[in-house]
Amino acid sequence: MLRSHLIPTLLLAAALLLASAERAEAQFESLAAKVPGSANAIVLLDTEKIMASPLAEKEGWKLKYEQAFASGLVTIAPDTKQMILAAQMDYQTMRPLWEVALADYSTGHTIAEIAREAGGTLDQIGSLQAVALSDDSYCVQLDTMRLGVMAPANRQTVSRWIRDVSTQTEPKLSPYLMGTLKASETSQVVVAFDLEDAVPASILKMKLAGSSALSGKNVDMDAAAQALASLRGVVLEMAVTDESFGRLMVHFNQDATILAPYAKPILIEALTNLGLMIDDIETWTASTEANRFSFHGPMSREGRKRVLTLIDHPTAALIAANKSRSQSQLPEASRVALSTQQYFKAITAIRDDARRESSSSKTLGQNAMWLDNWARRIDRLPVLNVDPEMLAYGRYTTQRMRDASTALKGIGINSAAMKAQVYQEYTTSGSSYGGFWGGGYDYTVQWNNVAGQRRAIGAEQKAQGATTARAIFAEMDNETAKVRQVMSQKYQLEF
Repeated sequence: MLRSHLIPTLLLAAALLLASAERAEAQFESLAAKVPGSANAIVLLDTEKIMASPLAEKEGWKLKYEQAFASGLVTIAPDTKQMILAAQMDYQTMRPLWEVALADYSTGHTIAEIAREAGGTLDQIGSLQAVALSDDSYCVQLDTMRLGVMAPANRQTVSRWIRDVSTQTEPKLSPYLMGTLKASETSQVVVAFDLEDAVPASILKMKLAGSSALSGKNVDMDAAAQALASLRGVVLEMAVTDESFGRLMVHFNQDATILAPYAKPILIEALTNLGLMIDDIETWTASTEANRFSFHGPMSREGRKRVLTLIDHPTAALIAANKSRSQSQLPEASRVALSTQQYFKAITAIRDDARRESSSSKTLGQNAMWLDNWARRIDRLPVLNVDPEMLAYGRYTTQRMRDASTALKGIGINSAAMKAQVYQEYTTSGSSYGGFWGGGYDYTVQWNNVAGQRRAIGAEQKAQGATTARAIFAEMDNETAKVRQVMSQKYQLEF
């Protein structure tokens, strides 16, 4: 999630109980006890219950999932029972200060296997076996069937984390995030952001003033901003039985009724700006109470895929042991050929998904976010036994995806320089805030004037960015065709 960036997903109704509610909550409590108390974002994933659902059995998800995992398309091992992803997010930049991934498995994993597969340096932190990995994370053996990962790989921070939670048997999460453990009784996927006191009312007023959802509406902006500033958090849940359902809830500390008529448009605008919008939400039923807005409805196949795609963890370490076992009996030449083929197929499938997302996304922000997300997935593909030429192709692909993302964001060198000039000419002082809302805000003497000019510059640069991104994808297609031909001839396999 998170560096993975973060984290989104969904729920519906207590009638969707798939197993003993007590057992589900207790299971996640045990994992949650290992999460640092400063976490303000969390994801709970009950893979075991998802795969046991009638819909999963009817559509053969287990076999498809194992095939996708083998090719690197998903990064959660099939033997994962429950997983928690947590982070302390800086909501000003939407970047994590730290991330933790914790998982319980139905089979044992060892640090030695992970080090061999993922390519890391064995270590011992306190009494626990650990491995420092090249993706700036540490993987720690917490128990025979439990692994933990922390990023970044600051050994002292990891050591303190382990020491703090080693004897901890109960979660130390914020009251808001503790509610996710209850939600896991009926939902196999739960994502929550604790947003209490994250953004000041003065900034929210600026954001609301520029909101298309409120354009032309007779709204008391001061009162609306004050209500929005009382935001406690957002929870997104997904439940799967014979169908899949979603629910999104927004909680406030005070009466937010003034926002009720515009709740759904504001939510969609914010999610779209962040690149986290799921199209199903547009058709969901909305209900409002004084302190809570809820949206619920069915979730499509594409909606499920988008939710699960957003669940990512800081390292390939949690899956590495499975892959090393699957190829351990093959001759070295065959291992290289098979690993290289799987790596290539994973990259091309990821690239194709990125192209599909780009064609269906409604904003450039959505496109940019998904390109960043897919580039991270390629970064985290297992690389053991992969041909060096193919690894170079992987690095090329991620770099070009990030180039396309940067182009779509409209933050190239020219745009930055032009905007800097506007600042010099029209402002006396200022600061900016990226923020959970998406975009930024400015404290300036002539805020409206400057912001208008910056928007005009941004629109022009983004138009150029879209053209640049299309050219990058065309270039990537040509490079992919060349690599496919070279590798097919080299290994006498169909790539």
